[in-house]
Amino acid sequence: MTSTETTDVTEMSDVTGMSDARTAAAAAADFDTDHVVAVGPDAEPTFEKVQFATDDLEEARRSLESVLDGRQFRARLAGEPFVSRFASAGDSRLSLQTGTFTAHLQGVIPWSRDYVMSWFRSGSVTVDYPVGQLTSQGSRPFLTPSETSFAFSMTPHRHGIVHVDAAFLEAVATERHAGPPQRIVFDYAAVPTDEALDAWRTTLGEVTPLIVGEETPALARHAAQQALVRGMLDLFPWRAVDVPDTLRTERTRRLRQAAEYVHAYADRAITSADIATAAGMHTRTLQLLMSEHLGSSPTNYVRHVRLDRARQDLLSSEPGSVLVSDVARRWGFGNLGRFSASYSARFGEYPRDTLAR
Repeated sequence: MTSTETTDVTEMSDVTGMSDARTAAAAAADFDTDHVVAVGPDAEPTFEKVQFATDDLEEARRSLESVLDGRQFRARLAGEPFVSRFASAGDSRLSLQTGTFTAHLQGVIPWSRDYVMSWFRSGSVTVDYPVGQLTSQGSRPFLTPSETSFAFSMTPHRHGIVHVDAAFLEAVATERHAGPPQRIVFDYAAVPTDEALDAWRTTLGEVTPLIVGEETPALARHAAQQALVRGMLDLFPWRAVDVPDTLRTERTRRLRQAAEYVHAYADRAITSADIATAAGMHTRTLQLLMSEHLGSSPTNYVRHVRLDRARQDLLSSEPGSVLVSDVARRWGFGNLGRFSASYSARFGEYPRDTLAR
């Protein structure tokens, strides 16, 4: 038995566990839209909703594989009557999803730039990706890796998902790091604090009716989506990583991982071999790829990242509070004269001038 119907706020209340979700119109009436940040001149995206339910295992497997753009989904029954339900509502910027699947499910999610956060109301999932493994912890939210494919294995479960378009999240994140939109790398292993979780759940409860309500005014939906993204940025540690857009493809995934490793460990003594190992390639391959795509050797790339960090420190410091020499040494530059020359060549001014601003 299968049904495909309209998704409404009540049906989507499983996302938050709300028992009496307000209508979108009522929520929009008192939702603060004063902090909407324009993210571009694009036309307002189209609201979309999907829902299906079935008690046929094979049909459920095929449906989920299709709607999640997955591969090699495999399902096997558990010791309980089988039922599958899935609902999604939102637009291309951000959608909320909720699902129930009372069987075991395995599969592969292909490479994607989007950011996805999940939480389980029952059951669990283990995610295997090229550089590690993640396992859900009770009902605590967690992020699945972006810009890489991963395999997953789920027990019978009920769960909620926030799916965010990469460009949208990265535009909102510029409020925090004050730079151009950049890739955001979350700490996937981080466990949110109870205080942060309470704040997140409050925000989720407030914005869900607006995000999933078909009659929500465009401005109110946009404000709700931005509020939820800000909540995600508050929930997990993250850093903005300035990597060229040409590295943010499936084909260049390993080189992007090498660049991210440099950004993560620029304050440590790292070598070309360390970077290559972290990205799963030979040192010579890393050298060739960096030269081709970044116009730089691994050593020079590390130096440039450290110069960027030194500049950030100088810009954020009050004149007289630090010495240029201290900042230089902090980022591995032992010779102040060579540091000043390299800094001037990269930024068009001397470090002392940056500090004096």
